[in-house]
Amino acid sequence: MATDGGMEMGRTRRSSAVVRDAVLAAAREVFTERGFAGARTREIAARADVTEKVMFRHFPSKVDLFQAAVFEPFQQFVDAFLAEFDQRVARGLSAEQLAGDYVRMLFDFLTEHRSDVLSLLAAYAHDPEVLAVGEGPGPLDRLLDELAAAVVVGLEETGLKPPNPRHVVRLTFGMVLSATVSNPLLFGDDGTGPEELVEELTQYVIGGVLRRDRPG
Repeated sequence: MATDGGMEMGRTRRSSAVVRDAVLAAAREVFTERGFAGARTREIAARADVTEKVMFRHFPSKVDLFQAAVFEPFQQFVDAFLAEFDQRVARGLSAEQLAGDYVRMLFDFLTEHRSDVLSLLAAYAHDPEVLAVGEGPGPLDRLLDELAAAVVVGLEETGLKPPNPRHVVRLTFGMVLSATVSNPLLFGDDGTGPEELVEELTQYVIGGVLRRDRPG
């Protein structure tokens, strides 16, 4: 039985960081199984072996908990991508190589976290507040803006400048997202593998962004 300290009777008290991680892990499970609307904070707390009181010390509301559970992996991806991207730019890779790296890393991440993405899409369909829509930039907006800023710097190093970095990053994200989340629906069992999809997506980005006609 959990106590207010996030400790089960007879067990060593867990640190605040350990309790927080346990709550997030439990939240991801419950949100994936039941969706945002169907998830109950009581069940999340029980799976994490804490009281709701302790859980709400870390996450004041269900929306805060959902955002942390779903978006923290996105933030970790963005941080890792930015570090990798900077290294690749410093090595003097071509714009085509950078585009391929971006698509590959994004494809792998979205494939790994497909259940989180589906939970996010379902939640947004019924509860737009989970993305802080209408209340300034939400967590996804902020992450995509970070990616857009990095892409601008990287392409400028190769002598290119995308016409609208905000649109380019978001449309590319949406295209890769659709390919990963909807893969079984779009391609069925025709034998199309991830390598082939990544190559096709990369060529779309290269053709649509790097080789597009630019005004005078």
